[in-house]
Amino acid sequence: MNYFNDLDDSKKGITIKYLLTMSSGLHYPGNEGMIPSRNWTEFVLEQPVEFEPGVQMKYSCGSSHILSAILQKATGMNTLEFARKNLFAPLGINDFHWYQDTQGIAIGGFGLRMKIEDMLKFGVLYAQNGAWNSKQLISADWIARSVSPSLTSETLYSYHWRIMKSIKKEDAKNKTFYAMGMGGGRGQYIFVNQELPLVAVFTTIISNDSLLSLHWFNNFILKNSCL
Repeated sequence: MNYFNDLDDSKKGITIKYLLTMSSGLHYPGNEGMIPSRNWTEFVLEQPVEFEPGVQMKYSCGSSHILSAILQKATGMNTLEFARKNLFAPLGINDFHWYQDTQGIAIGGFGLRMKIEDMLKFGVLYAQNGAWNSKQLISADWIARSVSPSLTSETLYSYHWRIMKSIKKEDAKNKTFYAMGMGGGRGQYIFVNQELPLVAVFTTIISNDSLLSLHWFNNFILKNSCL
């Protein structure tokens, strides 16, 4: 409500945290509904509320796009430029492309392309609790909150990170969180285990089994690292 004051009463309970955890309760008809619309932000916010906000996780690129719109309102900068200044430049990430919607808002749910080594840098940043070259780029408190399980769906989910269920629940070293992208996964992953420490990145063009990279990581990298 602090950023969109014309929302109807059914949406006043939606918070930034609920957008981060994909639990806004807003119906999302899919990217094929949002992409052709004139104004993506308005399209998402005009959708009806399906369930009480904060109750259950339902994946929505629309929620991610609203977060990008909020970030631009809060900072007065395009999300891409804000990221370039405060995240990408300090990490030495220079070769990337981030698509925008027709309103000039960097797409929140998809559309960011970068090199595999730059994906790895982002994973290492999280493995190091937000520190890079002796500078704290992201607060350690935010890192901890963003990778702590918030809601349970088919996997444990937090602030846009998924948490892998432990191989042995009593072994904290098996706590791994990961980012998954491009077409519902399709092999694009950043895996992070802070305790080992271990960071691994997969990029593939697999289309018939988006979870294959997850199985490779779990069976051939994580298990051997825990021995």
